[in-house]
Amino acid sequence: MLSVLYKIPKLFLLIVFLGCAAQGPASGGPEDLEGPEIINIFPQNGTKNLNNLDKIEILFNELIDPLSVPAAIKINPSIDYKVKTRGKKIIIILKESILIDKNIYRINISKTIRDYRGNGMKSPLNIVYSTKNYIPQKYISGSFFNIDNKAFYTAGLYHFPISDSSKPKLIVEVNDDGKFLFNYLESGLYSIVGMEGKLTNFKEQIRYQNYGMLSSQYLDLTDNEFLDNEVIYIDKPIENQKIKSIDFFNMQYGKLKFDNGDFENYIIPWKDKINKLPYKVGDTISINIERSNHLETYYTPDYKFILPEINDTISPKILSTELNEMGLDIYFSEPIQKWKNILESESMAVSNYKIWGITQNDTLSLEYYFLDPMSLRISMLDSLTQVQIFNYNIKDIYENELLDSLVIVPINYTNDIINEEDLGSIMGEITYSGNEKIVLNIENIKSKLNYYTTMENNQYQFNNLPSGQYILWAYESLNSIDSNRYFSGTWDPYKRSAKFSVYPDTIEVRARWIIEGLSMEIN
Repeated sequence: MLSVLYKIPKLFLLIVFLGCAAQGPASGGPEDLEGPEIINIFPQNGTKNLNNLDKIEILFNELIDPLSVPAAIKINPSIDYKVKTRGKKIIIILKESILIDKNIYRINISKTIRDYRGNGMKSPLNIVYSTKNYIPQKYISGSFFNIDNKAFYTAGLYHFPISDSSKPKLIVEVNDDGKFLFNYLESGLYSIVGMEGKLTNFKEQIRYQNYGMLSSQYLDLTDNEFLDNEVIYIDKPIENQKIKSIDFFNMQYGKLKFDNGDFENYIIPWKDKINKLPYKVGDTISINIERSNHLETYYTPDYKFILPEINDTISPKILSTELNEMGLDIYFSEPIQKWKNILESESMAVSNYKIWGITQNDTLSLEYYFLDPMSLRISMLDSLTQVQIFNYNIKDIYENELLDSLVIVPINYTNDIINEEDLGSIMGEITYSGNEKIVLNIENIKSKLNYYTTMENNQYQFNNLPSGQYILWAYESLNSIDSNRYFSGTWDPYKRSAKFSVYPDTIEVRARWIIEGLSMEIN
């Protein structure tokens, strides 16, 4: 009897200990790779005529990590609340009785809520309650295209038309499959934008974050109960760069460094253009330059610097040469003195000609012209085997001769030639009722080379494609900077993005084959 009494306290302490232990994931079994799912909400989503509601309960199918919960819940209009996590349940405790002011409330549950294994939810949830006997039932759904599956995306819904003061009516997260849903909407005109990351200020964010815009001017929910399958292409930012600094090589040339890390050669302009008078040491110079991104042309903000004194003793050098259909292009490390073209002075002695071309039987003086102060092109290359440039014939602005005493550039006519027997063709039809020119872009998956064509009478054809696997898509040609490039839309001024269609499967181009019937539809 005494031994039994002795064991009871230990048993009691064990039960108490187990009851108070922190809850967590069970050990053992297969690895958990799935995020938590919501299986019940109280009150039910879409409940009307609610009054004096003091808590909301959300039940999941597995234990929830409490640390992931507080930042994952937002209520609009904003009210005071606190959150408790009890195993598989989240309880939102409202600090004051709400839903008594005849309003509609939205509770946004982020997909960042995770389990103890770190797995997040696959989709967010938007809960709507109302104190009155009405909740609008219209909705807009769609998806993002060209996204990084590891990135986080949000979609914003705006009233249309767009103005400088436009703010998003709703912001929702995009689920792991790239899909979004705006539910419980009123009738009206809307526009939708997409953002990689959290949407805060779309007008500014499109300058440095990947984004997308609606390809229709607007969406009309006036006479429609819903609009679905709206697809938004996510493109790179519309960068407007600023000059950050300038690295001087001499008092007439430097390299501009931009805030995104890019560099650009820059020739110091004349202080007096008419009389061609240069700036002097200590002068303050203010510059802005014209640049282009993939959608627009713009001028950089003014950048000021003081001209330093620099003694340039560095020799110029040839950075690279490129043989193309137009001739041989030669690129230098800095601006060089412009050589006289052979046509400008026919009486020059042969020994004074600057560039020589070597054939099998002869040495010829070559004609050339400048592409810019740092590059030139030799266009007459018939029968040449090499081009010779002597250092004393090329100098920079400060009389420094070319670094190498002799530069020999071989002319190679045996560039890689694609065997026509290895080429194939594809053709198809585009269903499109609009008035814009349609561009088709096919990309070789392995080489990343892109080929373009246009639609004629709703038909298209690519000829002489190298064998391989390809991705094909078509879009309206709205880009004034590059007609072959997709136009992803601008916010100020507001311009919709181009309508597009992507062929659903990878296309295998085979040698000597013509693939027909590859049809697409652009809505």
